Amino acid sequence: MLNEEALCKLMVDTHGARFDGRIWDAFDEVVVPELDEYPVIADLGSGPGLFLFDLCQRLPESTLVGIESSQTMLDFAANLSWTGAPPKLVQADVRDGIPDRDGRFDLVSMNFFLHQFDDPHGPLREAQRTLKGGGLLWVYDWARRPLEDYLNFWTVDPGLPGADVDPGLPYRLFPVHNRFTREDWHYVLGQAGFVPRHEVQRASGQHLLIVASKANKAAGAS
Repeated sequence: MLNEEALCKLMVDTHGARFDGRIWDAFDEVVVPELDEYPVIADLGSGPGLFLFDLCQRLPESTLVGIESSQTMLDFAANLSWTGAPPKLVQADVRDGIPDRDGRFDLVSMNFFLHQFDDPHGPLREAQRTLKGGGLLWVYDWARRPLEDYLNFWTVDPGLPGADVDPGLPYRLFPVHNRFTREDWHYVLGQAGFVPRHEVQRASGQHLLIVASKANKAAGAS
């Protein structure tokens, strides 16, 4: 697939397009009113740290934690020109759990991360464990679309690094990026004990943001 350097470059080059006004409108309107005055936020699979960088500017009183397995990504994030207190950057594989205590976070975010897991319930269980009561889950990821739509998506700048010399690369990425439909994501979150509260679709439905909260177990008891 893509090596770490190419993937980091792709994430940096496409960040502005992926996090457009609709995404930040959802953050400001749905997430911010639910946060504490000094929120603690964890970004799982934080990549090159640009989402955390945006949060640092928007929420200067927040405590930010980025959890990422790639040292290449962590090095890029560490060298950003942070305008406030930089996040705590932790090298860890979420498959082994989130290295933090129960009930610490006001928000747990996952941006284009959860689709990588054959079984997404492990990271979602860890999100449940580390979220405070009333905490929010932010999942922004790929949603399955027809092959033609997916291939056309990569014809838009900046394109897919390496596709010019390896035309088969988009086809190999297709099953990775297109595992779950919108309905599948809602099902998976429901099975993990989350209630979707707001969603945004962009890129002709190929990118899907879902903001969810913990289900009220008492309400569901029989």
